[in-house]
Formats: sequence, structure tokens, C-alpha cells
Amino acid sequence: FACGRYEGIDQRVVDHFSTRMRVRVVSLGDYVLNGGEVAALAIIEAVARLVPGVVGNPESLVEESHEDGLLEYPSYTKPHEWRGLEVPPVLLTGNHAAIAAWRRDQQVARTRQVRPDLLPD
Repeated sequence: FACGRYEGIDQRVVDHFSTRMRVRVVSLGDYVLNGGEVAALAIIEAVARLVPGVVGNPESLVEESHEDGLLEYPSYTKPHEWRGLEVPPVLLTGNHAAIAAWRRDQQVARTRQVRPDLLPD
């Protein structure tokens, strides 16, 4: 990774190294950072997670945000009540089909609210 600062990397550097190796210019989104280090770290972490043994439980990679084109459903942990806020009752039922349906509904709702561009027209 070659991380630019403020205005990026001098185009001559890109042109020079493009004659010697494959150079890719990457954008993580429609926002501006002071430097490329944060973007490089995001790419490194996203790729490293796919290396066997990096993520403790490989099943964790199965249900990821964007895995099926939707954002991930909300996550809840113990205790079932925290500062007057409770875990949705369906998650405490043990009914796996109902929990799966709730999770899917939450994925669609969250995607519609946060990233509607991911949903089909």
C-alpha cells in the first residue's frame, strides 16, 4: 500500500510504478480522509479476516454484513435488560424459525434505513 496525504500521491509516482508493477487506485467510499493509512488498515483487516485461523470461530464469517447483500441484524447480549432497554422477546423464545425471520426482517429494515442503495429497485 502507498498511502497518500491530503491531496494524494504525486501522479508521476503512480505513472512510474505502473510501468513496473500492477498499480490499483482504491476508494473506500464518498468521503475524505487526511491520509490513506486508515483506508489501508480497513482493507488489511477485511482481507486478513478471511485467512484461516485469524477469526476464532469460522462460522462467524458465514453471517456477516453484506454476506447476502444486506446489512447485519442488530446484536444483543446479556443481561436481557440494560438501562430499561430489553432484548426483543422473540430472541428469548428459543424458536429458531421465528428468530431467523426476525433477523431477516431486521436486516431488510436496517439496510433500507442505512444503505438503501444496496436494495433492488
